[in-house]
Amino acid sequence: METSAQTNYQASTGQFHELWQLSGTHDFSSWIFNSTALVNDGTVLLTPGGGNQHCYSAYIDGGSVSYDSNMQLCVGQDPFGLGQYNQQNYYNGGQFYYGALISPIHQTARSINSLVASWNATTPAGTWIQTHVRVQINGAWTRWFKLPIWASDLSTVQRHSIDGQDDPFGTVDTDTFRTKGQLATAYQLAVTLFSTTPNTTPVLYRVAAVASYETDPQHTPQISPDKSVWGRNLGVPQRSQMLASYQGQGYGGGGEVWCSPTSTSMVMAYWSSILNRPELTLTVPATAEAAYDFTYQGTGNWPFNTAHAGAYGLHAFITRMYSMSQVEQWIKVGVPVIISIGFQNGQLPNAPIPSTDGHIIVVRGFAANGDVITNDPAGASNDRVQITYNRQALQNAWLRSSHGTAYIVMPENWQMPTANRLTNW
Repeated sequence: METSAQTNYQASTGQFHELWQLSGTHDFSSWIFNSTALVNDGTVLLTPGGGNQHCYSAYIDGGSVSYDSNMQLCVGQDPFGLGQYNQQNYYNGGQFYYGALISPIHQTARSINSLVASWNATTPAGTWIQTHVRVQINGAWTRWFKLPIWASDLSTVQRHSIDGQDDPFGTVDTDTFRTKGQLATAYQLAVTLFSTTPNTTPVLYRVAAVASYETDPQHTPQISPDKSVWGRNLGVPQRSQMLASYQGQGYGGGGEVWCSPTSTSMVMAYWSSILNRPELTLTVPATAEAAYDFTYQGTGNWPFNTAHAGAYGLHAFITRMYSMSQVEQWIKVGVPVIISIGFQNGQLPNAPIPSTDGHIIVVRGFAANGDVITNDPAGASNDRVQITYNRQALQNAWLRSSHGTAYIVMPENWQMPTANRLTNW
C-alpha cells in the first residue's frame, strides 16, 4: 500500500483526515473481482470470465442486468432512457458490458462524517468507470452511494456527478459523500468498469479515498513549520483563468469558474518541463473540457481534475491536510500543491477577487519569512498570477472553506515526503 495510517490524531473533537490509497498487485489482491481481473502489471481490467461472475444491479445504479455466457461478461442496461437523465444520458443510454471490483472493509482510525474518492485510470473511447461507497454506522451498512461517472473521452458518455441521493444516512454533494448527523466507523469502495465492446476495457491503476471528520478547523493538529523550505519557489508556469479569449468557449466559459482546470493545467505544464513530456502541456480550455462535469455544469469537480492528470500517467489524488507546514514537505521534494480556498471581503489581502465561496490555486513555494507563494489563476493576466499571501490568512481560507482539501499531482514513483505525514498521504 502506498500510504497508510501511521500516526493517529487522537483529540476526540478535532479535525481528522485519513487517506487510504491503493495501487498495484499487493494492494488490489485483497479486493473481490466480478468480471474483472488483476493483471501482471498491477492494473485492473474488465475481463471475460474474470473473478466471480456475479452481475449485481447495484453496481450499475439500478439498471437491469443479465449474463452473456458466450462473452462471459455481465451485460447491463442504462437505468435511464436516452436523454432522460438531466436532459442527457446517465451512462450511454443503452446496453453495455461491465464488471466490478470491491474493496475490503476499511476501518478508520477515528469516526468520520465525509469522504472524497479519487482514481487514476485510462478510459479509451467506448469505456468509462464509476466509483461507489458505503459506510458503516452503528454496526449497520448503508446502501451504496453513487460517486461520479468518469470518462476522458466524451464520444460515448458525458462524465458527470449524480444528484438527488439524500437519505437518512447520507448524501453526495457533487464529489463528496457526507453522513447525516451520525458518524461512520468503516467504509467500503466499489469500482465498476464499463465498455460497449467486450474487447475494449478501461485500465484502473489506482483508487484513493480521504475520509474525514469535518468540524471547526480551529481544532486541528499543530505542526511546526520547516524553515529549511522557506525561500524555495518552484518554477510553475503562470496561467490566468481570466483571459478574454476564454469567454464563450463552452464548458463554463472561462472567468472565475475555470480556477480548477487552470491550476491543474499549470501543474501539468510544470511536470511537462521537468519530465520533457510535451503532451502534458495542455491549454486551459482543453483542460476545462477534460474536467467538465455535465451535472454540476462546471469544472470544479475535484477528482475529475486529478483523474484528468492521472489519464496522462501521472500519480494524482485528492487528500486533505491540516497545515501549511505539511504543504512545505511537498514543496521540499519539488511537488507543487493545488488547494481549495474560500474567503470573504478583507480576509485574504492581495487577492485579485474580493471574495469567493470556492477557489482553486497552486502553492508553488514559500517566501523567506514563511509566507506562501502561489499561482493564483484569478490574476488578470498570466504575468499577474504569482501572488504571495500571508501564511496564516491563506491557511485560514483553506481550512475553513474546504477542510484543507488538496490535489497532489506528480510523476509515478516520485519521492513522497515522510515528515509531517500523519495520516494525510
